[in-house]
Amino acid sequence: MDEQGKQKDGLNLVKMADRDQKTEWWTKSRFGMFIHWGLYAIPAQGEWFMYAQKLPVHEYEKLAEQFNPTAFNAKAWVTLAKEAGMRYIVITAKHHDGFAMFQSKADPFNIMDASPFGRDPMKELAEACQEAGITLCFYYSHVIDWHHPHSLHKEHNNTWDYKLEEKRFSEYWEGKVKPQLRELLTEYGKIGLLWFDTAGGLSEEDSKDIVQYVRSLQPECLMNSRVSHFMGMGDYVSKGDNEIGMSGEDRRPWETPMTLNQSWGYTTRDQVWKTAESLIHKLVNVIGKGGNLLLNVGPTPEGEIPELSAQRLREVGEWTHRNAEAIYGTDGSPFPCELQWGGITTRPGRLYLHIHNNKWPENGLRINGIRNHVLCAYSLADPNKEELGFVQTYDEGLNLHTLSLQMPPQPTDAYVSVIVLELEGKDDFDRSLTQLPYRSFQLDVPLAQNSLVRPSDEEAGITALRSVKWTFKLVDPGTYEVFLVSYKRQDQVWADLYPEPVVLETAGQCIAIDPREDAADQDSPSCQHPYTAVLSSLGKVRWDAPGTYSLALISSKLKDPSPRFTEIWHADPVKLRAVRLVRVDEDPSA
Repeated sequence: MDEQGKQKDGLNLVKMADRDQKTEWWTKSRFGMFIHWGLYAIPAQGEWFMYAQKLPVHEYEKLAEQFNPTAFNAKAWVTLAKEAGMRYIVITAKHHDGFAMFQSKADPFNIMDASPFGRDPMKELAEACQEAGITLCFYYSHVIDWHHPHSLHKEHNNTWDYKLEEKRFSEYWEGKVKPQLRELLTEYGKIGLLWFDTAGGLSEEDSKDIVQYVRSLQPECLMNSRVSHFMGMGDYVSKGDNEIGMSGEDRRPWETPMTLNQSWGYTTRDQVWKTAESLIHKLVNVIGKGGNLLLNVGPTPEGEIPELSAQRLREVGEWTHRNAEAIYGTDGSPFPCELQWGGITTRPGRLYLHIHNNKWPENGLRINGIRNHVLCAYSLADPNKEELGFVQTYDEGLNLHTLSLQMPPQPTDAYVSVIVLELEGKDDFDRSLTQLPYRSFQLDVPLAQNSLVRPSDEEAGITALRSVKWTFKLVDPGTYEVFLVSYKRQDQVWADLYPEPVVLETAGQCIAIDPREDAADQDSPSCQHPYTAVLSSLGKVRWDAPGTYSLALISSKLKDPSPRFTEIWHADPVKLRAVRLVRVDEDPSA
């Protein structure tokens, strides 16, 4: 393998050719609808209502007697998903409350036997999805079940009705979980995937057991990584709730589950709604990194998707339908870095530049790393495909290919405008970590090499210090202010989140400093609720000439690159995500 090939492999970029054929339909889909719907819609306080209120089982069961969603229309839901540009639907067949939204012989606590509704909405959805060409998928809470006396999770258990020491997990596992999964996988046609959730405490033996059980019923049915907290289970990586990955973070196919507001189940309390512009920006960020976006709605107790949610989805759909070529079946950006102006998707022979209208580069756009000869450039929304001017140059000393593109004077589409670059020959990109042509340059932690500086000692209270090192091509020499990028959970205060100074080594300098909460990055493309992106100034460094440099960082907050268990996104008070270099002009010659 040549040096470029080694660099490409080392960046953990997920390419279509590397994917399992079984996941191909899913990776090509890019955009799906998540639906959280159940008895918890009645109190309208979210899907964790039973647990939050410590509501006794016999009291919670009374909600089923009231649950009669006569306004439910499966075809209307599926039509809305298609209008939004979504290619698959994942719906809560059973959430943590244990109530099955389908007819189940395994447990009478289900919509057919315990409610006056008298219909099986999963059956109706299966028929509507098949008719519309949408792939139906089921969410199933396999470990948490607050209704069942023998469900056992590592922490989120019903302890107000049942005693932990009396729980016999195998009775729940064999008596409810497996029979209900059999029902879902044998009575509703072909199911695209099973979306499991919150597997804390599940043994490795039971994890393998459930994977094999699903495979025996529908071999082609996908499973997300939350089927187990042990690494490598499932067919793709399910990121944390509302978590967008960093560049190069996932070698396997991955998905971000995201809400339209800040809740999953129907609630009247949460009115923090994302705009259509924000949703499209987030979709671009996810697909530009090679991921899928699973966007959630919470239907009402009557069985309707709230009109504001439907309105947002239709607005997004107007954009996805116009730009379908740049979304479905594409790969993410070949360049391993966050883009200040938007995102990039690719397919053989084409690059799609998704440019945020609020960051429109009126004076033109420059991109480093395209080795191919560009045949033409035009706006995807332009029916006449009027060609845009461009110039390609090559710097032999830096081995740097640069495309300078003339932009239309104004954006050409709503919210995000897509520019198409048609390329000659087989795709040929410089995938090394190279500075892009603007003043800020971010080094994401997943793109660095990892090493252990000092081992941890839990008994002595010593946390392991880790070191990461980036090797990158600097194009624009000068003085840069260096910022640490951390994600702070909303319920945390900054003091003591970093127990020791972080150490930065580069350009012959060594800086050791306690990170401060200097500023919040309100425009972070990857940071989502319940985290806020915090910028901590570490000092200034200077590079006097362009070239290839290295930068090392030492901190106990750096992730273990080979964890045994999947990361719980909401568990860490703070996450060290990147180092950002921002050019500052300290003198006229800089």
